[in-house]
Amino acid sequence: MLAVLFSGLLILISLLALLLALWRHNRRLEQGQRHMQALMDSIPDLAWVKDTQGHFQFVNAHFGKAFGRQPQSLIGQTDYDLSSCGQAEAYLQDDRQVMDSGTLLRREEIITGEGGKISWAETIKVPVRDQQGRVVGTAGTARDITERKAAEDLIRHLAMHDYLTDLLNRPGLEQSCQSILQQAQTSGQGVALFFIDLDNFKNINDTLGHGVGDKVLQVVAERLKGCLGASDAVGRLGGDEFVVILGGIASRLAAIKQGNLLRRQLEQPLEVDGIGYELTCSMGMSTYPEDGRDYHALVRGADIAMYHAKNHGKGHLAEFNAQLGADSLRRMTMERKLKEAIRRDEFFLNFQPQYDLASRSIVGVEVLLRWQNEELGLVPPGLFIPVAEQSRIILDIGHWVLEQAMSQNLAWGRAGLPMLPMAVNLSALQVHQHDFDEQVTNLLRQHAYPADRLELELTESVIMDNAIPVLRQLEQLRSSGVRISIDDFGTGYSNLGYLSRFPLDVLKIDRSFITHIHEQPQQQQIVQAIVQLARAFDLQLVAEGVEQEAELAFLSSLGVERVQGYLLARPLSASQMAELLGGQKGVA
Repeated sequence: MLAVLFSGLLILISLLALLLALWRHNRRLEQGQRHMQALMDSIPDLAWVKDTQGHFQFVNAHFGKAFGRQPQSLIGQTDYDLSSCGQAEAYLQDDRQVMDSGTLLRREEIITGEGGKISWAETIKVPVRDQQGRVVGTAGTARDITERKAAEDLIRHLAMHDYLTDLLNRPGLEQSCQSILQQAQTSGQGVALFFIDLDNFKNINDTLGHGVGDKVLQVVAERLKGCLGASDAVGRLGGDEFVVILGGIASRLAAIKQGNLLRRQLEQPLEVDGIGYELTCSMGMSTYPEDGRDYHALVRGADIAMYHAKNHGKGHLAEFNAQLGADSLRRMTMERKLKEAIRRDEFFLNFQPQYDLASRSIVGVEVLLRWQNEELGLVPPGLFIPVAEQSRIILDIGHWVLEQAMSQNLAWGRAGLPMLPMAVNLSALQVHQHDFDEQVTNLLRQHAYPADRLELELTESVIMDNAIPVLRQLEQLRSSGVRISIDDFGTGYSNLGYLSRFPLDVLKIDRSFITHIHEQPQQQQIVQAIVQLARAFDLQLVAEGVEQEAELAFLSSLGVERVQGYLLARPLSASQMAELLGGQKGVA
């Protein structure tokens, strides 16, 4: 009996020990689960575990929050209970891929959360294995990358759009144009590209500031966007230059019509900060496939046509054609050669004497720039000077001319020849430099050149444009002894008010009024008026382009003191001029 009781007690103790061990084991499991839950809840990402059928076995707090649910309420549910059918099926396909391959999967995808909120997530999924290594489910995390995606989208947008107007920029235009051209190749229709430049926009920036100018550009951008269809594109290349690309063009005539509609829309009066503005624009047009089959060819053609429009009156549309292309190629070739001309010593100076009518003695010299190129030959100034001005190469050339003219006059002086006033023609670009007076003063100082032996020739348009800054610089130069003359007088503005304000010494009567003056009563009246004007302002007169004795005699009868022209002397080389000056040593 005692043996039976003892045996039963041992069994009971064993059972109690087993129960205690199980209790302790379960407690450790529960504690481990709590630790895991706490750990997973602490991470900022969504985390979960699913079985092979897609039922959630575990989710963390952030997962539940994303769907507005308590985590425990999601256990046993599937993606079909939380997301749309299409999205749920995509999630489960990923799960199957992970379980079948037994490898990690990483992707960026859209997640629809509580209330249909859309966000981006970077998802990582891995297979879950048992002790035998068999796949028994999947585990995953999802990190919210919505802000990163928005930043990436913004960066992509900024890379393709202009910061001021939000129009396409150069890369954006090229990409859009290639897409429009591909559509045109499929449909068989044409494409028109318009290069648009606002006329005289610089005046708005200079007078009212860049803030106002930027607002005007934004209004222009909105107007252009309002003119476009779904198959079109518009962009800003920079400054006040815009490009519009129109797809689905039926004919070149239709393109011209569309271009003029664009131009008229841009030229409608606009208002910024309570101030009204009226803009005009110069436009160039090229079309696919006639003028080019890619973006760069079309832009190049439209750009050439735009410059043609700007140089021929502004405010209108010009079409690209083969002749414009050939002219542009010649201009670019000349521009390239001009950039090398000073280094290659291709420029030289000629000198045309100015004579006193009464004594027939030389009283001055006009400097004339010449260019001899090995390939182009002797290039007429009327061809290369405009190109030099458009490319701003004239600034370097003009500085070279001033320096060479001073050096040559000093060389004549050292040779015992008279140092006469040397008249040098100036480009508008030179005069409008903010430090032009300092440049001239520095040259005078460097060469120890007498200021009263330098005469700067300007056209009327030069002093009328941006007059106040030019006036200040000319006053400074004249106060140092430099003489100032107006070249080609009578062909420009002829504003008497500016004549009275500007520090002038000489008026040069344009040759167009001198040719056959003895036979032209109207020209005689004009020159008589100029003579009276010069006397009223105490200015010296020089008549240009005298080629006949009858012209010379008539000018003498009017009281013109000085003349120059082929009748008395053609433009001479430095050595020829020295020889001529040698015949009248002592004249100054």
